[in-house]
Amino acid sequence: MRRPRLHDLLDADLTAPVILVAAAAGWGKTVLLSSWVDTGSHARTVAWLNLEAIHDAPQPFWRAVAAALRDAPGEATVQALQDVVVGSVTTEYLPSAVADAVRSVRTPVVLVLDNLHEITSSEVHRGILRLVERPVAGLSIVVATRRDPPWPLQRLRVAGSVRDVRAADLAFRHGEAAELFGLLGLELTPVQVDRLLDRTEGWAAGLRLAALHLQGRADLDAAVAAFSGDDHTVAGYLLTEVLDQQAPELMTFLIEVSVVDLVCADLAQALTGRPDAGQVLADLAGAHLFVREVDRPGRWFRLHRLVLDILRARSLPSRERRDLHRRAAEWFRGNDMPLEAIHSSVTAGLWRLAADLTGTHALALVMGGDGRRLERVLAQVPATVAAVHPELAAGLAGARVAQGIGLDVPRLLEAARTVHVDGLPSRRRGRAEVLRLMSAGGFGRLVGDWGAVRDAYRQVPLEPGALAALGMAGGELVPVVAHNNLGTAAFWTGDLDAAERHLTAAVEAAVPGVVLAQLNALSYRALLRAERGELDAAESEARKVLATAAAAGMEDTAQVAAAHLVLVEVALDRGDPEAADERSERLAAFETVTAEPHVRFLAALLAAERLATADEHESALANLRAQLDADADRVPPLLLERARLLEASLLAKTGEPERTLVVLDDMGTPTTPAALLSAARLRLRLGDQPTAEQLRRRVADPPTVRLHVQVRILDALLADAVGEEARARDRLEDALVAALPCGLRGPFLAEGAELRPLLQACLERGTATPEFALDLLARILAGPQEAGGVHALVDPPTERERTVLQYLSSSLSNAEIAAELYVSVSTVKTHQRALYRKLGASGRRDAVRRARLLGLL
Repeated sequence: MRRPRLHDLLDADLTAPVILVAAAAGWGKTVLLSSWVDTGSHARTVAWLNLEAIHDAPQPFWRAVAAALRDAPGEATVQALQDVVVGSVTTEYLPSAVADAVRSVRTPVVLVLDNLHEITSSEVHRGILRLVERPVAGLSIVVATRRDPPWPLQRLRVAGSVRDVRAADLAFRHGEAAELFGLLGLELTPVQVDRLLDRTEGWAAGLRLAALHLQGRADLDAAVAAFSGDDHTVAGYLLTEVLDQQAPELMTFLIEVSVVDLVCADLAQALTGRPDAGQVLADLAGAHLFVREVDRPGRWFRLHRLVLDILRARSLPSRERRDLHRRAAEWFRGNDMPLEAIHSSVTAGLWRLAADLTGTHALALVMGGDGRRLERVLAQVPATVAAVHPELAAGLAGARVAQGIGLDVPRLLEAARTVHVDGLPSRRRGRAEVLRLMSAGGFGRLVGDWGAVRDAYRQVPLEPGALAALGMAGGELVPVVAHNNLGTAAFWTGDLDAAERHLTAAVEAAVPGVVLAQLNALSYRALLRAERGELDAAESEARKVLATAAAAGMEDTAQVAAAHLVLVEVALDRGDPEAADERSERLAAFETVTAEPHVRFLAALLAAERLATADEHESALANLRAQLDADADRVPPLLLERARLLEASLLAKTGEPERTLVVLDDMGTPTTPAALLSAARLRLRLGDQPTAEQLRRRVADPPTVRLHVQVRILDALLADAVGEEARARDRLEDALVAALPCGLRGPFLAEGAELRPLLQACLERGTATPEFALDLLARILAGPQEAGGVHALVDPPTERERTVLQYLSSSLSNAEIAAELYVSVSTVKTHQRALYRKLGASGRRDAVRRARLLGLL
């Protein structure tokens, strides 16, 4: 039925950025909004998003919002929103990207967010709140929720940013209730209507259930009086009373199907034994009372949550309830729904069945991206049960490790040891041991114990026949996971040849679908290529990882973090600070996703190297030392060695030779070719040529592009230091020729001041790489502007930085600029620092002055 009173209220409230329709279940929120949209009285394009638990994170939420808004008119809008939908916008910029896209629509848009109570993520709510506090012209948001969102509602109301529609507004009035009962075939007197309104307080679901209670009653007055009892807990009273009035066979049906959250006809038949189960579900859904159909492939239904709670609370013999869960678990297992099968068996305490299912399916579930859901299910298993069912302990440990969570993992791994479990069948023992070893290896990786990683994965069986005998779903993934982790361990311990061999074996394995271990292996192989200086191949593989992960909905997993590291490193090596900054922002989102210390540490190293390229040596030192204090005892030695050498280099550039020598002496002799070369360059810079030459002689013929370039640069500097100009030019020419194909600029720019005269000499006397050499020289010469003028920008501002620059020319504070752009204050400051560096400015006023001279404002 249409309710013009509420439609008029909604139309009037559209003057506010947000209408909050908030009331408990059954007040008719969704029905009201649907009928209001159908009237079209608002004369706006409507985008409707029905929120579920899967949207409870920034990326899935804003991607769903963008998908809902794509029908808004305007080609520019569709394209901008498509970037959000495909996941090419970083998390922090999602609200801003959506807002920018909607600004270009030709007609006003209403965005309906139904079931906002499903969203608990504080980050998502912060993003929505930005749109509320800084409304976008032409966009109105209508929210339907069972509880108030975590917003400063009182302040928003005073500011006129939020208008409320509450239960008191949604409550049926006398005329509306009489019309509803008439539509339901009940002719009630005004007194009877008033009595029902009094007892239900105008609750829509209560009136609908009251009508059901009255159907077919000869004495309506007596039935109304009976309905209006003394129990003022309206929801519980009505549902219980109405349920109790149903035919016994229907109640039995509802109780039996209530053991699962979702049910289809075939599952309902397996639970109830009724061949007409599908028709019963369809009839109940058609009555809009107990059951609703859900949007899912196949015809699936969900009982109303309030009904579900009451049915599950009703007493049922434990044996009968366990039998229902067993039937559900077996049906789910037979229909390739292992996670649901495990859930049913754990809920009922069917531990042997749960252990068998977990041992069989945990690996495939975790590698397929369902580790979080599996962890939630297995976390319900008591510790005493896990001690005698090792698959449950190993499965929970593996699910946590895959998410970067180390909580209670050592205890779980100990519980998963099968050697002391008497009577465990050999097949189950074998599956449990494989899960335990893989989880132990994953935990070793999580805490940076690469010896433990190697020890665990070298014990995992890789022979196809042996794995097939265990009967594990996804058994073909075991070699992929093992090679991936062995390759990663080899990478972080400096054995690049072994790393290449294992990672390639993991990448090239023929397995169905997208597997986390393969994404990780490809990410690390790209990182390996970047370390070798093969920048094109590294970038190509990293972008392939990110595209594949985005298409599979795995873009926020820890296994793709290394791909972002690659793109930062490649950008720095190519001398592209803008791209490095952009990728660093995306990488920052993974600080809460991955707990692996080596990933965090390398990200911090790259950030310090980026600051060093901007001559922000003090900031780079501070950030680097903070990371050393936090993780120095948990990262691989070669990574720590790289950090110490960077620290020494930064000290040298800040004019502290004594402290530089202290760091170098404390390190001792470097252990890798790259470290030997870095130490040699630092010794040479400090005037200790003999030590530099001694270190250089310890580096054999360089096997990679990067080492070749670094060796030749060092040779050029050593020759130049003793006056051998021709030899110095020849060695630098070798380095240029080797670096040109992949645009490897980083090693040259790191020694810019020392290489500048040699580069000029190469250009004057002729070089095989004139454009590349000129480019390097221009980058080296581009420095802080001399007082009194502005040079042409070698590194112009990005589009986002230009936007920030416009705001810097205003009187807004950084906090106000951040609010206007829907980003954090720290992001504004990052762009601000980049602008100061690019403009050679000392502060905000100076940056604005220089930008005006350059025509940027």
